[in-house]
This record gives sequence, structure tokens and C-alpha cells, in this order.
Amino acid sequence: MSTVTLRDIHKRYTDVEIIKGVDLEIDDREFVVFVGPSGCGKSTLLRMIAGLEEISAGDLLIDGEKVNDVPPDKRGLAMVFQTYALYPHMTVAENMAFSLRLAGISKQQRYEKARDVARILQLEALLNRKPKELSGGQRQRVAIGRALVRNPKVFLFDEPLSNLDAALRVQMRIELAGLHDSLQSTMIYVTHDQVEAMTLADKIVVLQGGIVEQVGSPLELYHHPRNLFVAGFIGSPRMNFLAVTVSSVNDSGTIVKLPSDARVTIPVEPGSISVGDSATLGIRPEHLRVDQTNATIMGDVLVVERLGGETYLYVKVAGGETLTVQTDGDNMSQMHDRIPIHINGNLCHLFDANGAAIPKTYRHHLTQNGSHEQQHPHKLNY
Repeated sequence: MSTVTLRDIHKRYTDVEIIKGVDLEIDDREFVVFVGPSGCGKSTLLRMIAGLEEISAGDLLIDGEKVNDVPPDKRGLAMVFQTYALYPHMTVAENMAFSLRLAGISKQQRYEKARDVARILQLEALLNRKPKELSGGQRQRVAIGRALVRNPKVFLFDEPLSNLDAALRVQMRIELAGLHDSLQSTMIYVTHDQVEAMTLADKIVVLQGGIVEQVGSPLELYHHPRNLFVAGFIGSPRMNFLAVTVSSVNDSGTIVKLPSDARVTIPVEPGSISVGDSATLGIRPEHLRVDQTNATIMGDVLVVERLGGETYLYVKVAGGETLTVQTDGDNMSQMHDRIPIHINGNLCHLFDANGAAIPKTYRHHLTQNGSHEQQHPHKLNY
């Protein structure tokens, strides 16, 4: 069992509060990702768990035991940093076994352990090489192996892929996911890259300004963001936002007026917003459709981004906003074209003037042919 519990955790540097009361439960064998923009406090929070930063207030528990004052090497954790920090004069085997050497483990035992870990990480053929003879991805695996030989309760990763090129990042994400599946260990991972968060995590913790904005599974955060920040941060490309005004509220939903004067009905909980209120409409790029018959708004194509299987259109609409529209790879739209865009209110999100999401009254799901179909009405909890 390897659980981590944070109870009202604070971190202050003199008069500046960096972490502002974090409560979090990390379950045994869970892969949890801390994500957020630079300066949000995610690395500081990880270092507090590791024992590399003191806790100003609150309690940190590992397997139910308070460890606020326990030194880092006694917490049963292993950390992989952004920099590999490998000893250049040591071989791969020596680098991985170094912590065991400091612990007084015999040479035979520590090299047997290093070989076992090398087998898991596909480094067996590289055990006698020096770091300068390795690629970036191989060096990162050695750094992971150095943590793995210690057989820790919890693995901590601080942006471990940020120094790799795009192709290696994808490869290492796959390897990390496979490693977690095979080891069944608790892992806590910090990144500013929400794609890494979406592809690796069992649970995502979105941080902003030292505060936890939302905790949930990747799809929960994607489909049911709690506020504008989460909605805009999770998803690539990001969610589209349009400033709207509430023109009517009834049992079937809330009708909002777009800058173009077009109206869209969004099925949100009655009583959450009033006629005349300002709000923000949010819709994902894949939920917009180029549709002459059912056009909601017109827009001018600024940029066409062709990726083969799909095409992204960046379209300027009334009010000066630019919408990202995801279309098929064979879409023939060109720069400067004026195109019709359909906005399906059932697929939209609505946020009040304070940026909080207004709960929807029913959900939809994708049918096998890719269209959306309404299910039985019920309130969604954000």
C-alpha cells in the first residue's frame, strides 16, 4: 500500500504564499499528474512531498503516517528530475547502482538489481556505456532506473521529458505508461504539458496560483471543466470562447446572444443565470462544424493547418474572436474564404461572469457514426 495524503498544505517564503491550502488524496497504485502553467506551484508541491521543501502549515501523510519532519531519504520515495544528473565518469550500471552503494549493499547485490532494472527499461545492452554515449531518451531511462533500483513506495517525476525532442517525448510517454502498468506503483508526475497529463494520468490535479482548480480523470476534466481556467487549459487545441449575453431563460435551456446577434440555446440548470447577464460560451474545436444549411455564424478563414488526417481552420468571426474549427483532412477551405459555422448548443459549455461553469441539465454521447445523441435528462455536477 502506497498512499499520499495532503491536508491543508501551505508553503510560504517570508510574506509570499506559494501553496495556499491544498487538500488531496492519492490512492495506492494511482498515476497522478500535477499540471498547470509556470509558477502555479506544481513543482513546489512535489518537492514538499519529497521532503526537499519544508511544509509551512498542514500535514503530509504517506501510508497514513505523518512525515512532515521525516528526512527525504527516510520517506521511501524516489524522484526523477528534469535534468538527468548522471555521473559522467560512471557507466550506466554504476549510475543506477550508486544509491545502493551508498546504502552499503554489496557489489554483487547492487549490480544484480541494476541488471534486473535494466531488463525492465530495455537497457541491458547499454550497461557498460558512459552517459556521453547515450541518446537523450536512453539517459532519461537511466535516470528512471536509478530511482527504480531503490524499490520506492512512490515515484516522483518533475517534468522528466521537457529536455527531449517531440518524437522522444511521445516514445517516453508510452514507456512511462507501460512502466506504471507493469510495476503497479504509485506515481506523481509534474508537467506543464497538458497533453502529457491527458495521456498518462489516472487523475489530474490542475493548479493555478497555488490553488487546486479541479481534480478528476482526464475525460472528466475535458468534458466537465469546473471553470474557465480548466476549460481553457485542458485540451489541445484549447476550447473556443465567445462573450455572450443571456437573452432568455426557460425550462429547455438558456438562450444566449452571440456578438453576431445569432442565438444559441444551451441546456443548463435553470436559475443559475438571469436575462441580461454577461457570460462566456465555450465549445471545443471538434464540436464546431462547417455547415451551410445550419449555419449559426459566418467567419473568415485566417489560417489553414493541414495535418493529414484532420485540418484545423482558424476563423475570425463577428466580435473579433478567432475560433479554431477541427474538420476532416480533405476539407478544401482556403485562406480568406468566408465559411458558415454551425454551433450545436447541446455541445457548448456556459460560464458565468465569474468564470464558474454553469451545470448542464443533460449529457450527450457519441453514437457509432460520430453524431451526438441526447440521453435522459439529469443534472451534471461540476
